[in-house]
Amino acid sequence: MQNDALGTENASALARGLHVLRLLVDEGSPMTATEIARRIGVHQSSVSRILATLTQVGYVRKTPDRRFAPDFGVLSLASATTWFPMIRKPRAAMEAIAAAHPDVEVTLCMIWRGEMIYFLRTRHHSGSIDFSMGFPVHLSAPGLRMLVDLPEEQALEVLRQSRGRYGWPGTDVVPQTEEEVLDWARAHVEHDVLVLPEWGYEGRVGAAIPIKTDEDHPVALALTGPVEAADPATLRLWLHDGRRSVESALDAP
Repeated sequence: MQNDALGTENASALARGLHVLRLLVDEGSPMTATEIARRIGVHQSSVSRILATLTQVGYVRKTPDRRFAPDFGVLSLASATTWFPMIRKPRAAMEAIAAAHPDVEVTLCMIWRGEMIYFLRTRHHSGSIDFSMGFPVHLSAPGLRMLVDLPEEQALEVLRQSRGRYGWPGTDVVPQTEEEVLDWARAHVEHDVLVLPEWGYEGRVGAAIPIKTDEDHPVALALTGPVEAADPATLRLWLHDGRRSVESALDAP
């Protein structure tokens, strides 16, 4: 019984430490221990102990004005991206899609715990960005396409969380409520593809199609670029072709 209690306590401490580290990474600017404690709802003394440990192991640094920011140890975690099949296996297929359609960017995306994860953002002659996180879900063609397939309340909760993180930017065509955005997306899926013309940015178009994977989270393949790159029907054809090649790559041993 005592060992179980100790294990639960250690797990909670680890979870709080990861929460603090994630907050500092997402914030983009140094924070005081008081600010961190208020944001995550933990006593300042507990946050101070967490920060001391993270500083000791090199994941957090203290700034001259006694605030805290991520340290270089965080960068060592980036090498973990090469482990994930979602990044490693479809790379050649993604690069082939980008080469065939040089005016658009090709991206493999996932919704993970309410946030957008971007794998292999690939553009012809520009290489691939293996991993990035963070974008308003209501402006994301792959994000909205994945939400269409989720239960309504779960999809709406993702949109609410995104509004809390990023606000609600967009062009005049973007509805102002989560419900309206989700209804619009559901009404505009055609041949399994969602196309967002000049939705987040004037002169830009995004389109996305779901991808079948072994992951427990929804995944989509997306194309983004200038509106003159292709009409919606052409984008749908490109995405269906791209889906076949990406799913084949993911199924390979």
